Amino acid sequence: MNLPFALPPSNAPRHVDAAVVGRGAVGAAAALGLAQAGLKVALIGPSTPHSTDTSWDPRVFALSPASRALLESLRLWDALDASRVAPVYDMRVHAGAGATAPQLHLDAYRGQVPALAWIIENRNLQGTLDAALRYSPVQLLDERVSGLEITASGPAGRARLSFESGTSLSARFVVAADGIDSSLRALAGIQARLTDYEQTALVANFDCSLPHADTAWQWMDESLGVLALLPLPAGVQPGRVSIVWSAPKTLAEELLALSPEALAERVSQVTHAALGTLTPISPVRSFALRGVRVPRLIGDRLVLVGDAAHAVHPLAGQGMNLGFGDVAELLKVVRGREPIRDWGDPLLWRRYERARRGAVDTLQDVIDGLHRLFGPVPAPLAWMRDLGWRAVAASGWARRQLVAQAVR
Repeated sequence: MNLPFALPPSNAPRHVDAAVVGRGAVGAAAALGLAQAGLKVALIGPSTPHSTDTSWDPRVFALSPASRALLESLRLWDALDASRVAPVYDMRVHAGAGATAPQLHLDAYRGQVPALAWIIENRNLQGTLDAALRYSPVQLLDERVSGLEITASGPAGRARLSFESGTSLSARFVVAADGIDSSLRALAGIQARLTDYEQTALVANFDCSLPHADTAWQWMDESLGVLALLPLPAGVQPGRVSIVWSAPKTLAEELLALSPEALAERVSQVTHAALGTLTPISPVRSFALRGVRVPRLIGDRLVLVGDAAHAVHPLAGQGMNLGFGDVAELLKVVRGREPIRDWGDPLLWRRYERARRGAVDTLQDVIDGLHRLFGPVPAPLAWMRDLGWRAVAASGWARRQLVAQAVR
C-alpha cells in the first residue's frame, strides 16, 4: 500500500515528472491517469479525513458517457458503489414554472445512447478515487502551494513548487486542478475573468412518494432560477431524488430559512408535485455560483484543468464532465508525446489547449446564454424564447443533436 510521504525539513527539492495540485475528483483522476501512463507523480493539497458517513450526500454529479469512459479507462468505474449510482434515461426540461410551460423531452433510446448520464454522490466518487490513490504509486503531499518558479529551459528545465511548510518539490510539468480560486493560476500570471451569477445553489436529498422512472426534471424561470430533480437509487422507497435549486440570492435566503420539511413542500409546489410528496433525508447545503473564463489554458510547464480552467453554471450539469474531459485530453497528449520532445515544450501543451479551447468555449457560451435567456427579459423576447423551445421540442433531429452534445 502506498502511504503519503513527508518532505524532509529542508529546501532541497524532491523530483517528480508531474505534480498535480488539487486533491478533488479532477486532480485525483489526473494523477492516477498520469501514473498509469508511466510517470512519477505527486498529488498535492490538503488532505481530508476519510468519511464513514453512509447517509445520502446532497452533493451529486451527473456524469456523462464520456466521463464514465474515462473512469473505466482508469479502472475506477467498477470500483464505485453501484448500489448508489442511478442512470438517467429521460430528461424533461420546462421553459417556465407554470403548469403549461413548454417542455423539452430528451431520452436515451431516441438519442441512441445507453444513458444520458449517471447520478453519483460526491462521497462515492471521491472515496473511490482516494482508495485507488492509496494503492497507487502516486505520492500524496499534504501541502499548500506558496510559490511557483520555472528553472532553466529545455530538457534541464523544471517547475519548482514551494510550500507553506518551507519545503519544495520540482517537476517536469505541473497540472493545476486547484479549483475556481486557483492559486497556481494566479502564480503563473494567468488572469481569470470571474462572473457572479447572482444566484445561490441549494442542494438536498428527498424521498418521494412517486417513482422517478430514471428521469431527470428541470424547471427554468426568471423568478425562481433553475430547479432540477435528479434521480437517486430508490432502495425500498417508491423514489428518491436529489435537488439542485439555483435560486436568485434573495429567494435563496428565504429558502435557506425554511425547515427541511417546509423546503420539501416548496419544491413540490414549484414542480407541481411531479414526484408526489417529498420527505427530506439530508441536510440542505448551499454555495454561491460563479463562472470562470481564462485567456489561456496553459503556461510555462503548466496545464489548467477543471474549475481552475473553467467554471460554469450548473443548469446543464456539465461542470465535472468538463473537468474529466480535460483529464482525458491531458492523458491523450501525454501518451502521444514523442520521446525526443521535452515536457516543457509549448508545442506539446498547445495540443491540449487547441483540443479543449473550442469545446469549453462553446459550452460556456451556450450555458451563459441560457442563463441570460431565462433571466429577466422583455415579454416579446420571452414569447420568442418559448416559441423556439416548442420548436426544438417538436423536432426529433434537434433533440438528437442535443443528446449528442450532452453525452460528450
